Amino acid sequence: MNSKMMTRRGFLETTAGGLAASALLPASHVRAQLAPTQDGTVRDRLWLFGSPTGSTAPHTGRRTVMSPVEGALYLGIPNIYMNQANAGLEAQIGRFEPPFAQYATALRPFKRVLWGLIGSGGFTTTEERNEGLALILKTPNFVGTHLDDFFTSKPTGKKAILTVDELRRIRDTLKSAGRPLEIYSTYYTSLLDLPLTEYLELLDGVTFWTWKPEDLVNLGPNLAKVKKAAPHLKVILGCYLVDFTKKVSVPVPAMRQQCEFGLEALKQKRIEGMMFLSNGVMDVGFEAAEWTREWIQRVGEMPV
Repeated sequence: MNSKMMTRRGFLETTAGGLAASALLPASHVRAQLAPTQDGTVRDRLWLFGSPTGSTAPHTGRRTVMSPVEGALYLGIPNIYMNQANAGLEAQIGRFEPPFAQYATALRPFKRVLWGLIGSGGFTTTEERNEGLALILKTPNFVGTHLDDFFTSKPTGKKAILTVDELRRIRDTLKSAGRPLEIYSTYYTSLLDLPLTEYLELLDGVTFWTWKPEDLVNLGPNLAKVKKAAPHLKVILGCYLVDFTKKVSVPVPAMRQQCEFGLEALKQKRIEGMMFLSNGVMDVGFEAAEWTREWIQRVGEMPV
């Protein structure tokens, strides 16, 4: 054996030393790693938008190796949404492969999990939806589903990936669990003026996203429009870390703007939570990722 290789005893000694050292770290640093989930705090309301490992590379032009679980631990947040890759370049690099039950093991430490039945670009199949539903029903910390890119953004013709009846059947299936399970959907600013009432009535909530950083100045009035379109909906504020049009980091001032808006909206009970997209943009050098991590360390234990 190479003398430089670590022996089992050496590994245990190193691990023990690491644990002892962690006890000397500032509490905020430890919290960021272990992500405790005290009820009624900002941290308790934070989510990671989880992408299959590597799948965001076509959108950023940068190699990524961070998994969804690693992304949530990096930010120090307790809730995670697992979103399937699209049918194109994303899936060629990484996707969640059936059987899906194995993914639930790594997700067991998290407080809440949403499993996507419709993925990036509106990708879905009947087989994957059925398997995903079965997983949601039997996994205690799974709290529902999320439908990504569900709406077509077309003013006429087909409005969504599924029909109203198909969405209603998903809702009926979730009701059979005997515990609260919810349906969320991606909701962009481009959807605000479209007639989607028949679909929105079947949702419990939306994740609300502003595509361009320069449009974040309209977060307040746009959130009001969401509430007006469907007053019953819970809203999770979707926060991009990357300007995907330009393939650059969201500027730190814009990142600060959406995070501070989200914090105030949480305190005012105007939103249910905040979601950060995604693990696949956190290990590639975008400055908004590290800024967001530090922001969460600062505000995570605030009561809301």
